[in-house]
Amino acid sequence: MYQQSRTLDAMQKAQSLVTRFPKHPLGWTILGAIYRTEHNNNEALPCLIKVAELTPSDPNAHFNLANAYRDLGKPTEAIEHYRRAVKLKPAITHGFFHMGNMQHEAGLLPAAERSLRQALKLSPEHIETLSNLAHVLQDMGQLQQAVELYDRALTLQPANALLHYNRGDVLQELGQWNEAQKAASTAIQLAPLMPEAHAQMGDVLKELGQMSSSIEAYRVALKLAPDNHAIHSSLLFTLNYLPVRESDAHLKEALSFGQSVKARTEGKSYIWGGETAPHRLRVGMVSADFRNHPVGHFLEAVLHSIDNSRVELVALSTQTFEDDLTQRIHPRFREWHSIAGMSDAVAAQAVNKLGLHVLLDLSGHTAGNRLPLFAYRLAPVQASWLGYFATTGVADMDFLVADPVTLPDICERDFSEKIWRLPDTRLCFTAPKEKIEINPLPAISNQGITFGSFSNLIKLNDDVICLWSRILRSLPTSRLLIQAKQLRSAEMKDLIVNRFARHDISAEQLILEGPMARSSYLKAYHRVDVCLDPFPFPGGTTTAESLWMGVPVLTLEGSNFIGRQGCGLLAGVGLSDWITATADEYHQRAVNLADNIPALAILRQQLRSIALSSPIFDSTRFAKNLESALWGMWEQKKPA
Repeated sequence: MYQQSRTLDAMQKAQSLVTRFPKHPLGWTILGAIYRTEHNNNEALPCLIKVAELTPSDPNAHFNLANAYRDLGKPTEAIEHYRRAVKLKPAITHGFFHMGNMQHEAGLLPAAERSLRQALKLSPEHIETLSNLAHVLQDMGQLQQAVELYDRALTLQPANALLHYNRGDVLQELGQWNEAQKAASTAIQLAPLMPEAHAQMGDVLKELGQMSSSIEAYRVALKLAPDNHAIHSSLLFTLNYLPVRESDAHLKEALSFGQSVKARTEGKSYIWGGETAPHRLRVGMVSADFRNHPVGHFLEAVLHSIDNSRVELVALSTQTFEDDLTQRIHPRFREWHSIAGMSDAVAAQAVNKLGLHVLLDLSGHTAGNRLPLFAYRLAPVQASWLGYFATTGVADMDFLVADPVTLPDICERDFSEKIWRLPDTRLCFTAPKEKIEINPLPAISNQGITFGSFSNLIKLNDDVICLWSRILRSLPTSRLLIQAKQLRSAEMKDLIVNRFARHDISAEQLILEGPMARSSYLKAYHRVDVCLDPFPFPGGTTTAESLWMGVPVLTLEGSNFIGRQGCGLLAGVGLSDWITATADEYHQRAVNLADNIPALAILRQQLRSIALSSPIFDSTRFAKNLESALWGMWEQKKPA
């Protein structure tokens, strides 16, 4: 009956069987299969558990149970029963494949690699195994091996658009932007209605500095997948890089995002069950960046300074990757939960059960964000802080945490959130662990001043290149050191040389370097006298690190939240005189520095001490301000 799709008849017979013969697996097996066919895994699960209990040595029983656990978003349980299935029957169809996928989802990368390699031995031409193993290797940082696996898969299926797309993703990580662009283009040719391929093209064009074309590619992708919040976030993030940013248009786009994610909650609402008169607040932090990342570097010292008697922290990690910084901050959280891989609905249900008083978004529209969760209203107070620099557009995001310098009153019109200002600064940087001394000013022994930029090349728009070229032309013996992740490739170095050449700057005045380990990167400041801040998207982490290394930063005052980030950091360490109001003032100030080397040398020796004693590095002071802000928000929004 089941095989003839006579589902109702089969279910009636199966229910009769389990009633009459509860210790025979047949009825339970059929019931479980019917529920699985109807995508009702909650009903299928107890049936399949019963089958596995009755026939513990049957590999198929464990395999079917594992599949149900997998579809219910329970990777740990799924892995256990896949393991039992392949132990009983190693050649069970795609057993190692599914187990490897679950191990990957659970963040067990070495185990996932072993399982998928075993699956590949059993099925050497299984495309999904080749692709998924490549994905695991990519996550493990074995990028070249991942490309080779995709190439192997493409020899079997050269017209597979998804393989070209996945291969392009790895090529981006390798910094092979032209090859990545070709991969994205091929994927689009093969599957013109594949939104992810157009979004990938947007990613590549952004890295190549072609912002207008990047935004257009994202818009094509979003038209194909209007409910894809990740693509919408990529579009919103990229809009911040435009030299001329239309605030009204950006807000409108963000509000459109907010309306989209709200519509997807399908009217679902959760009853909040937290304590209404707490002695300490339960504060959940949602982030993909509890690791060596700008967010992690601005967060670490603050976490160690939070008063646990006032605030109880709960981590909600949206990805599985962990590193040494993760291990250092993990104990600072009362609870640590991973919501990686969970659907929004499942994650929202899990977060709601935590009884949080405040839910903090640390990502905004950056990669790995889970902003749609906030549309479910999972805590009485929901706020965005730290990881982003514009409005989220989410109606249920109550507050955005800023400070008076970076977000003056006139900028509030750009936000759907209410602005909550911390008294000194919205950013508190964690001093690097590396033991690196401040060296003498390089200009004392060099023939000219050396300027530096360690910002992402995306920030170096044509206006920035033009102004920096003016400075270099005015100081023919000066040089500019640019270090960026994109410069690991020769093609990107040639692109930068050509962009400066259009302004009559020779390659001899440029020092172009790719990414380095953090210790080597920080030591690179030993070769720099002054850092030049890009605009309208200034540095954040790089500015804080530059100040710690004794290198002052020259910034151009912007007119919006992100554009004023440099102002906030420099004002925070008492270097307001390094903030310029116009491009001409920026140029003249940079030129004048070459005539004031002794003063610059003195500042270099004093700057680290100045910075460390400032609000930008004072985590104790910042933590108290943040605690007060969280309690203040709670008092405003707490349930009656």
